[in-house]
Amino acid sequence: MSWYPKLPFGEGPRYLQIVAALQADIAAGNVSAGDRLPTHREMADKLGLSVGTVSKAYAAAERRGLISGKVGKGTFLLPTNQPLGVTEASAHESPRRINLALNTPPPTGEDELISRTMTEVMEDKQFPRLLGYLPHQGREEHRRAVADWLGQASLEISPNNLFITHGAQHAISIAMRLLSKPGTPVLAENLTYSGMMALALMEGYALKGVLMDHHGIIPDRLDEAFKESGAKTLYLTPTFQTASASIMPVERRREIAEIVRRHDAWVIEDDAYGFLSSDPLPTVTSFIPDRAFYVVSFAKCLAPGLRIGAMVAPPPFRDRIVNSIRATGWMANAVMSEAVVRMMKNGSLAEQVKMKRAAAAERVDLARELLGDFIPVIPTVPAFHLWVTMSLGRTAISLFAEAAQAGLTLASPTPLQPLDPMANGFRLCLGGASNLVELRDALTLLRSILDDFEAMAMV
Repeated sequence: MSWYPKLPFGEGPRYLQIVAALQADIAAGNVSAGDRLPTHREMADKLGLSVGTVSKAYAAAERRGLISGKVGKGTFLLPTNQPLGVTEASAHESPRRINLALNTPPPTGEDELISRTMTEVMEDKQFPRLLGYLPHQGREEHRRAVADWLGQASLEISPNNLFITHGAQHAISIAMRLLSKPGTPVLAENLTYSGMMALALMEGYALKGVLMDHHGIIPDRLDEAFKESGAKTLYLTPTFQTASASIMPVERRREIAEIVRRHDAWVIEDDAYGFLSSDPLPTVTSFIPDRAFYVVSFAKCLAPGLRIGAMVAPPPFRDRIVNSIRATGWMANAVMSEAVVRMMKNGSLAEQVKMKRAAAAERVDLARELLGDFIPVIPTVPAFHLWVTMSLGRTAISLFAEAAQAGLTLASPTPLQPLDPMANGFRLCLGGASNLVELRDALTLLRSILDDFEAMAMV
């Protein structure tokens, strides 16, 4: 005898009522481990619901450890040795949340590598030398190693013009303080990095958004923005733009560089994701090295907790940058820098980059399979995040609230200019799930939420 819920069961979306009813019947002993549930189609026909709603209910129940679906065999109740204590309120809670809003790199064994490398660093006889006051700019051998590593980014880098920092955010904040004063206008992509928005709020910069398309910032709009605002600073992410995941074509990069030069301005190029491309495009900095601050981080290719980044800057700024590092932290953590450099020299960082690319490619393929028609542009190279569009008329607040009830965390950047056609969507981060099975479950659930128009009313 198949199990069917008696609806309505409490309040909220129908799919959560189905899960709540199942939990209640498990607690009451009305169903037992091993019982087979109806197919999605059978349940939908019996209840007069869409198959998508039932699929969403089954996905939520599986995430809570109530059921297990086996392809070709069916869906079965799992055993439980703990009292469920079901209430209508607890039925809306998820024991395992999947964060699809935080752009963390997928796990590729970097924890073991970093642990092993740190042990080597601390057991080295030279370790005590890393514990003293060292050059603000970073040890010369560290700067040389990073300069060689970044030589892959179409840049000719002198270690004298490279600075080790406490991550990319530290580098960006230093560059901004050198180029802009509180109250002065600063240009950025209209859907810009949240760290830049936080920095502008703290320092009082007048951050102004420049409209984008699926190739990044639009040159004509940038030219107009420079003319109208009088800004002299542009913050830019040409490769895997922080929100939209766009990759700016070479000719547009060249055009952007020419516009910056024509307006006697400066560009801060954030290349946090550039390593993901095995055949990287020329950086904007490579076209105007005398007008550009180039910033990288080792958070995405290794781990965010390392807090090691680097900045390449025009030679005239060297002394001021050294003083800025001294004023904002004295020096980057030399122990962490040593670990990163060792991984560069022994090839393990390059191996991690390959594994991150491979993991990203698998996750992008999965997103393409499950959400393809909601993704306007799918990168041809691996990515940690994608831009997902919503149906016209769908509100982000109801979508995110419904996702939150189902155990998915979503967030959307705030456009600097309102009424931006590009802003009808959200950034989907693929690295938060611990494995592909978990990611598939999360994206399947997200797909069903996207398919159901305004299942939750916000009043």
